[in-house]
Amino acid sequence: MTTLPIEATRLLYAYDSDAPLDGQTQATEASGPLRVERFQFQSRHEQTVPGLILSDPDSDAPRPLVLVAHPGTLDKSSDYVLSPARQWVAAGAICATIDQAGHGERAQRPVSMEDFSRYPFRRMDHTIQTAVDWMRALDYLLERPDVDAERVAFVGFSMGGMRGAPFVGLDERVKSAVFCISGAARSLPDDPAERLAQEATDPATFAPLMAGETLIVAGRNDDLITPESAQRFHDAMPDPKSIEWLDCGHWDFMPQGVEPIWPFLESKL
Repeated sequence: MTTLPIEATRLLYAYDSDAPLDGQTQATEASGPLRVERFQFQSRHEQTVPGLILSDPDSDAPRPLVLVAHPGTLDKSSDYVLSPARQWVAAGAICATIDQAGHGERAQRPVSMEDFSRYPFRRMDHTIQTAVDWMRALDYLLERPDVDAERVAFVGFSMGGMRGAPFVGLDERVKSAVFCISGAARSLPDDPAERLAQEATDPATFAPLMAGETLIVAGRNDDLITPESAQRFHDAMPDPKSIEWLDCGHWDFMPQGVEPIWPFLESKL
């Protein structure tokens, strides 16, 4: 349970919605039933956010949009996100992914897993930045005539799900969400400032605010995002919600981890 007032939490993640997006999209690849477009836009702190859009070039009708968030140390071009995205495009969706703060084209230094726990204030900065980036991405993508604004979903893997939790909790345009091998904070730091920084980004802080139906896909043997952490995240969510347990850990989550996702999304979108 967070001690941060909800008004303060919303202020941390606020942005100027009328600030110019300066969005650009260009085709990079078209092969058979798949079109890949590169796009970019301006987010808070004048950061340029690059991303990829995957769609069926033979269909112009409005379709559901699935926002796909990569795990830590990977990026928008990783097969970890592009492989399932291709499957969901074939099933009738448009998918989009971005380089999250500190990753991919936006990395200013090598990314390490240790940094996520070593630097709580950098983690807070990156989480807030990434959540706003997703809001700005959605602002831009909803301008497309082939996107159905009433059918928007989010899928986040590991860090991507944890950074995406504030976005899903604060942006009511997201109608359903899937969080894979993502969970709530294991414990709160003793230092008061670090405790506030963690509460400001803890997925459990934002879980009660999620307006759409949610699914958590978790590994029974996950030693990074423990089953207890995943369960706490799930318990903080309002109904309707569900959790699916797989016989895997964190590092062998793929490829079986994607199997429950599309049946859930298809039933909600």
